[in-house]
Amino acid sequence: MWFFMNTCYLLSLLTFTMFLVAFIQSFLNFRVLQANHLTFMVLTCIVYSFTETLVIFFFVGTGVGVKEYTQEHRLDAAFHKRSIAIKRKVYPPLMLNILFMVILFVLVGAVDTHRLPAWLYQAIFIGCLAHYVKSKIVQHECFRNNTQIILEMSGAA
Repeated sequence: MWFFMNTCYLLSLLTFTMFLVAFIQSFLNFRVLQANHLTFMVLTCIVYSFTETLVIFFFVGTGVGVKEYTQEHRLDAAFHKRSIAIKRKVYPPLMLNILFMVILFVLVGAVDTHRLPAWLYQAIFIGCLAHYVKSKIVQHECFRNNTQIILEMSGAA
């Protein structure tokens, strides 16, 4: 659990850094790893998708683990209910952010083909980044609450 949670944090930091570089790259048109803005956004999309998929599977996996542990050890079902409540809190902003980022990744192609003004794309980019940060704050709170459930179940808290 700790390995995956820390991996989620590290990949989220990497993704945020890549988004910042891509945003600056959209203004200054410099190359990163021999990649122009469009190509670097494709790489950013891949890293972002992997990161968010890992976050989703982390909560799914720990939820299943909590359910099985409570059933095996005949513990109160409240642990499992709290785990479900965490998923209900983390998934809506996560899924909405994935939708926003998919739109952003499509729009980078529209800017590249001059179908959309760059200033509009950059304004949308700022909104997507702001929502990304907001969703990461929610994820952090949910990681903490999830960890608290695991510690309470195991008797370590």
